[in-house]
Amino acid sequence: MDDSNLEKLKKALHNRECTIKQQSKVMEITFKNEEDAEWFENICSSRKGKSALSCMMSMKPPGKKQFKFIFNISDIERFIEIME
Repeated sequence: MDDSNLEKLKKALHNRECTIKQQSKVMEITFKNEEDAEWFENICSSRKGKSALSCMMSMKPPGKKQFKFIFNISDIERFIEIME
């Protein structure tokens, strides 16, 4: 993913408290609010088979108020559209 797509994704998620990390083709998004994490997970779940991501793993580190999702991106433009 190039920098412009990463900026588009950040803009699409601007009203959600989250951090985004990219590592090769793996994306990591960490939400601070449970409501935002549920919103994200619901969107991804409702689009199974039609989504632009795969192999999504969610976790909540013990003792931390964070909700982390790690997944592979297959189509960044489509993923950004879904988030908007």
